[in-house]
Amino acid sequence: MRSHHILVLVLPLFSSISCMNRAPAPVAERVTFGYNALSAMQAKDTPSFVYVFPPLRSTQGGKPIETLQPVTSASGAMEEWKTSSALSMSLKRKISSQLTTRGYRVVTFKELLAVRIPYSVLVVSSFYTRPYDVKNEAGEVTDSATLVLIKGSLFDENLDPKTKKDIIKVDGLTKVPVGKEISGVIDRTIRESFGWFADNANGTTLLD
Repeated sequence: MRSHHILVLVLPLFSSISCMNRAPAPVAERVTFGYNALSAMQAKDTPSFVYVFPPLRSTQGGKPIETLQPVTSASGAMEEWKTSSALSMSLKRKISSQLTTRGYRVVTFKELLAVRIPYSVLVVSSFYTRPYDVKNEAGEVTDSATLVLIKGSLFDENLDPKTKKDIIKVDGLTKVPVGKEISGVIDRTIRESFGWFADNANGTTLLD
């Protein structure tokens, strides 16, 4: 009878050890997001007013493929910027909402033009790639990658590019192993990247 009790106790123990020794899924088979965020100012010191340009699709090297188009009033006054991409304009709305949730006040370009206090509005530009193939040394495709670059700059009252101050930069990269799928990968990469806006940090997290 005693040996029966011992057997009952030992079986769960071996089962537990078996589970503990089971190797976790290799990171290479998981969807990962890597980020590198830099800021020249602490978040509490950055301006609370922010203008968001529509994100532009770009090459892997960061060269824009899309272009910004001016929006003017009936009188010809400059009011806003847009792109012909529905995705880009959708992403702009989501970025603005995310920044608003974090305590920033998003302004229009018309409001930005009316500002007379230099370096008082944070101007945000962002760029993204469509998913592209990543190959190993043997030339085999191992992952699909999506890259996002975010820049935050301060301008004088004339919005002169020559005197701007680049204070924020975030690089974000989502890698999806071959055979795996993730919906809305561009959306997700931009959202994760803006999660590190105005921060100083780098690392890798799992998205699945």
